[in-house]
Amino acid sequence: MSKRFKRDLLPKSKIIKKKKKNLEKHQTLGLGPKFIESVSSALRDGDTIHVRKLVEGLSEYGLANLIEALNHSERTKLVKILGDKINPDVFPELNDVVQEQVLESLQEKQIVKIANELDSDEVVEILEHMDEDEQKSIIKKLDPELQYQVQSSLSYPEDSAGRIMSREFVSMPDWWTVKEAKAFLLKNEELPEDFYEIFLTDEKFHPTGQIALDKLLRAKPSEKLFDIMDGEIVPIDVLTDQEEVAHMFREYGWRSAMVVDNKEHLIGVITINDVVDVIHEEVSEDIMHLSGTEEGDVYKSVFSIFRSRVAWLITNLFATIIAASVVKGFQDIIAQVSILAVLMPIVASMGGTTGNQTLAVVVRALATKELTSANTLRMILKEFLVGLNNGILFAVLIALITHFWFPEYKVISLIIGIAMLINLTIASLAGILIPLALNRLKVDPAVSSGVFLIAITDSGGFFTFLGLAKLFLL
Repeated sequence: MSKRFKRDLLPKSKIIKKKKKNLEKHQTLGLGPKFIESVSSALRDGDTIHVRKLVEGLSEYGLANLIEALNHSERTKLVKILGDKINPDVFPELNDVVQEQVLESLQEKQIVKIANELDSDEVVEILEHMDEDEQKSIIKKLDPELQYQVQSSLSYPEDSAGRIMSREFVSMPDWWTVKEAKAFLLKNEELPEDFYEIFLTDEKFHPTGQIALDKLLRAKPSEKLFDIMDGEIVPIDVLTDQEEVAHMFREYGWRSAMVVDNKEHLIGVITINDVVDVIHEEVSEDIMHLSGTEEGDVYKSVFSIFRSRVAWLITNLFATIIAASVVKGFQDIIAQVSILAVLMPIVASMGGTTGNQTLAVVVRALATKELTSANTLRMILKEFLVGLNNGILFAVLIALITHFWFPEYKVISLIIGIAMLINLTIASLAGILIPLALNRLKVDPAVSSGVFLIAITDSGGFFTFLGLAKLFLL
């Protein structure tokens, strides 16, 4: 029977101890501004011996932090100096942008050597950012088993469970006895370095349950594995989106989960450490997209950042042109009552702020599955009432302030109060309806919602305020 293996997650206590140990090591070596400057200075001077002495003893996490802290040319120099002595475990710790930059400075045979030392899911993370020809060339040179695993994972859609799962795990037939299981663990020399759960299958390799390693060690030798296993499992389909996977881990409180193909065969495992990476990636991506930026901008060149942001700014330009066109249509009333030009940005700005508050809440709720078809209407009503209450409060405040500023224009106090009430209410509704509509159309609401919101709150604010002014003053 073929056996599959998976390096599972360290227990929480062990993770804390490991991180603490790494932190102590970093503090001892002085991995702070002075240490980084010392490395930079040695690199600029070409003092390779001093560079090696400085970085000697750094953990993979510490070395990854150091590489990220250096500029592009210094990173390249450091990697060349370390050469084949660099720990392969450093590469999965690197930011994606930095990882690409570092790999570009390596020869193909070096990349192959690094990949052969990593788990399949880590190799996939490295290769998926390369062009197809480069991918194929490297995969051909991998160890046969790793080659099969990587090719299989890359065949699944990006951001799916198949891409983030690992092929290395420990599985056993559920009809084995505890004695047989222990004997297998003692005799098998190909087990992962660290694993804490054993996954059980039936004769067709369908998952039936799992057993924590400590539970197995305490069980009686004659007991059958299916009698002591945790049978309450929910296998994840290999095509499931990684966001949905993260949501399932959160809902069920999993440490790990089995991944199955379309025939319900166990083909991989996803652990909580994989999901933490997914959550970090998705949250960072949503935050960046809301502002038209990208994760990793801190490591990119000026031109790369410019190129990635200009599209967003052009889109925003058209949104503001729409708002300006609305103002242009009211030139006559603005020319006659110049104080309207002073007051109208207030209405638009407050609407934008109100809409962005709702937008942030809704985009997060959609990402975490907190907003569902069951509570959507309730959420819309709630945001409408919040917007209405905000509108009433700030309508009164701005009306009083306007009356204090311009006592001779009493009617304008009423106009701006009504405009504020309308725009804040509309802004709250727009803040929830726009991302909901985009999500229904299978468009990432974090990417496009902001532009539509600006167009509605600015244009709507100007139109409402100036339209009421024209109605009441002319």
